[in-house]
Amino acid sequence: MKTYVLKDERERELKLLDEAIEKIKRKKLPSILKIQQAILRSVDDYMYKNGVVRLLPNMISPITDPLCHSVEDCDFTYGGQRFNVTKSMIFHKQLALSNPYLQKIYIVSPNVRLELPERGDVRHLFEFTQVDFEFKDATMDTIFEFMEGLIGQVFSYIKRECKEEFEKLGIGTSHLDISGSFEKHTTQELRAKYGEDFEAIASKKATKPFWLINHKREFYDAEDLENKGTYKNYDLIWPMGYVEGLSGGEREYEYDRIITRMKEAGMDEESMKDYIELAKRGEIPKTAGAGFGVERMTRFVCQQDDIDGVTVFSRKPGKGKYIF
Repeated sequence: MKTYVLKDERERELKLLDEAIEKIKRKKLPSILKIQQAILRSVDDYMYKNGVVRLLPNMISPITDPLCHSVEDCDFTYGGQRFNVTKSMIFHKQLALSNPYLQKIYIVSPNVRLELPERGDVRHLFEFTQVDFEFKDATMDTIFEFMEGLIGQVFSYIKRECKEEFEKLGIGTSHLDISGSFEKHTTQELRAKYGEDFEAIASKKATKPFWLINHKREFYDAEDLENKGTYKNYDLIWPMGYVEGLSGGEREYEYDRIITRMKEAGMDEESMKDYIELAKRGEIPKTAGAGFGVERMTRFVCQQDDIDGVTVFSRKPGKGKYIF
């Protein structure tokens, strides 16, 4: 009986192996990857022209983004100290800008968020790459203008440089004809209009990206103290049903505010004691920033139904077993 079980298990593994190789050998994959490469090349150019200094990523850290939804832990012990695989570099961005000679930074950062199986939808990966940026003394409007300019440059560049790749994918580029400022909507406004699935419905109806503002989430996103219960944060929503592609906000940076927000979130202050100590010393600067998923932008640009379609090796949650 044991022999048959092992044989069946091996047959399932071999089937998964065949599927993985078939995914790698897809005819359209090189076109998607070349477009993604062009996206990153244009992003780097835009950052350089705008004086945004690139940092290299940190893949492990004693502290990382607590997130506002549940994921599986990915921590380990090294040298007698607990580390976590980086979920985002939010705290590292803030701390890097404590250098008085740095004003604007970005990182092209691998992120690992071991999403629960129910997040195995068309837009989530448990390992992905994020362009993470942060500006000192910036506001929401600073980030809106900067990101709108970035999208305008990137889309113009790839339309010009990747004509052959778009032809091979069999798609046009009219969805990339995006310019000017994007509309802004609050979560309350769209929830009242469309119900609980407001983001997906509004995204499907939209023909241009828009900003979705005011979310209660992680403690580090700043609350508007002149309008309690309102938050100075935002998501960028891709149109045509491609939903959220960027999240960001102005940041809490004062000690009292950080402690208040951590208590509201029920966070363990001990795990963040060094960050809290720097806040107490006034070492955390006032910043605003955001991060956008490279694969999500690629998915929208290449008009792929599923985010798994823009990856070489599957990192979609809930698949059960992964070969590579």
